[in-house]
Amino acid sequence: MFKKSSRAKNIRRKVVTSDNEEPEESENVTVVNRTKLEKKKKKEPKRSLGLSFDQEEEGNTETFQVKKSNASIRLASRKSSDIAAPSPTYSNEVLEALRKDTPNTPAALKATSLANDDDALLAEKFPSLMKTDMNGIPDAHAILAAKKKREQLRKGYVDPVEEDFISLDDKANSRLVREEDEIGDDGEAEYEAYVGERLTLNKKVAQKQEQERRAGYREMIEEAQDYDEEDQDIERWETELIRHGGVKPQRREEKARDPYAPPPGYRPAEVPIESSILSLDKAVQNLDSTSNSITRTIKEYETQLEQMQKNMETLSTTEADLSKEIVRGSERYDYFQTLAGYVNDLGEFLDAKFPKLEALEQEAHDIIATKYDVVTKRRWRDDLDDLHEFAKVPEQPQDEEMDEFGRGEEMRNSDSVRQRRKIERQQRIAAQDGLADIQEQGLWTDDEMPEEWDAQRDQKLDNITSGKVEEMLEDVGEEFGSLEMVKNKFEAWKTNFFDDYSKAFGSLSLPGAFEFYVRCELVTWNPFTEPMEFDTMRWHAVLSEYGITEEHEDADTELLNKVVEKIMIKKIKSMLDTLDAASMKEMRYAVQAVEQVSYYVEKHERPFMDLMTAVESAINKQLKPYADLLDTITIIEPSSEAKKRVIWRLCKYLKTLQVWRRYLPKETLKSLGSVVMNRMIVPLLEPGVDGELQKEALQLLARLE
Repeated sequence: MFKKSSRAKNIRRKVVTSDNEEPEESENVTVVNRTKLEKKKKKEPKRSLGLSFDQEEEGNTETFQVKKSNASIRLASRKSSDIAAPSPTYSNEVLEALRKDTPNTPAALKATSLANDDDALLAEKFPSLMKTDMNGIPDAHAILAAKKKREQLRKGYVDPVEEDFISLDDKANSRLVREEDEIGDDGEAEYEAYVGERLTLNKKVAQKQEQERRAGYREMIEEAQDYDEEDQDIERWETELIRHGGVKPQRREEKARDPYAPPPGYRPAEVPIESSILSLDKAVQNLDSTSNSITRTIKEYETQLEQMQKNMETLSTTEADLSKEIVRGSERYDYFQTLAGYVNDLGEFLDAKFPKLEALEQEAHDIIATKYDVVTKRRWRDDLDDLHEFAKVPEQPQDEEMDEFGRGEEMRNSDSVRQRRKIERQQRIAAQDGLADIQEQGLWTDDEMPEEWDAQRDQKLDNITSGKVEEMLEDVGEEFGSLEMVKNKFEAWKTNFFDDYSKAFGSLSLPGAFEFYVRCELVTWNPFTEPMEFDTMRWHAVLSEYGITEEHEDADTELLNKVVEKIMIKKIKSMLDTLDAASMKEMRYAVQAVEQVSYYVEKHERPFMDLMTAVESAINKQLKPYADLLDTITIIEPSSEAKKRVIWRLCKYLKTLQVWRRYLPKETLKSLGSVVMNRMIVPLLEPGVDGELQKEALQLLARLE
């Protein structure tokens, strides 16, 4: 924006008039001067446009001259230079003569016929458009009409009939003639006339023109501001003059306004189109429909609200679960890190203690097997003594084993030794009640040992259980000292992290950790002389409580099954070499132990079938020496009592095999019975002499099927 320059205020002089004196002509005009305009006039004189807007009034008048800006003066000077000099005034006679001398139609167009009167008029008024060199002169009427129209346009009047623009579409009747059509220029004249300056391509000249243009803008803005001030001053001056002259300003008389007439600019409201009034039933129906719609909307909102509340609850639950999972994950990581270290320490502990435990088990096994060796060897010698009474027995291969008295096999089979054994056997039979019959003597197991021997055996076994086992565990810490401590350490695995426990098959792997402690408890146990239910054992009571919580109220049967499978079956198999197949008591206890195993291990499973195979091998091992011996003897005294006693002792094997009918396969029992019958009993039977014995033996064999 341009800064407004300071201007001197206009100075007006008060004009004093008198009614008696005529004002001189020089005093009638009051010139309003401006300090700044006078300075500008000194710099550049103004050029008059030859236009006057003065008005004459009756009585005393003043003349007011409008001051023009430099830009307005320059523009007016350009326009005045383009205005042609006024034509001289002609009389009617002169104009008539000129009109006769001037042809109506240009000579160049006489050869062609005009289409209509408009073309003739166009050719008459604008011969340049018709490509003629002759100039037509407008008459006084046309000049007057043009001036009148120009005056109307200046005042802003537009003829409603005549268009206020020149059509560009009607090219045939268009009177618009561009200057370049006549002169053939490139529009520079129009640009100069419109802009006020010529188009230049010189940089310096263009800069100079731009500076002049900006200076002109500043002057025009300043003059416009001065005009506003001058208008206010003039209005104030005229008001003072009117007041001094005693003339009241005339007021326009307003027409009487009808109070009932609409105010100016009033626009009546639009009256709606008439419509029929709904019936009451229809209105009620519409209200019901709207009410139902609102009710449905409310229900939808309530449903959405309930759903959002459920979603919020779900999110809250999810957040709580995630928090629990994070805490649980941290606890799980800490637990398994601790458990991993504990398992490594337990492995090192078991590697160090298992050899010692196996040595104690072997010591207890040897003590238990001592009785079996004594009983079976004594029975074997008694049977040989009876065979020598009624049959010829070939010499048996001798070994160099010495008994407790330092006697060899040859000395033990001498007549004196046989006589001594016979006397001892008679003493043992006499000590038993109900053995007077030969059959009873044959079915008698004869496995009793002296009380002193039993006491020494029990003392040795107790020393192993309470002495050596505890001594082995003296240097063990509390966390490895008992089955309960190890069980508690692993129990958190199942109770707190059951999914991990299930995926890792903990029930299959933990028996390896518990085996040491179970075997320590059973180190001196003989399942064939000390029958015990598994659930009465201490290890079973401890492991039955493994992992029992409010969520898991049942015992871990799978763990117990694996303990029986890996430990108890192994223990029974290791003791089968001490099983006396001729003892009904031991065979029943053996069957009872196998029955306990069947509660935890299915019969069709491989561990149970391997146990039955081991039982078959143990029985067959005891029968084989008798079968091989009896195949080689020759009977001398068929009716001897010793013969009957031997036959009944061999029939005892058929009776003991009957207790295995539920567990040993039929083919196995049939095979063992065939060995006893065909290879051991039949060679001793004589037709016509041992009919009752043969019948009894066949009945016992039939019970095995």
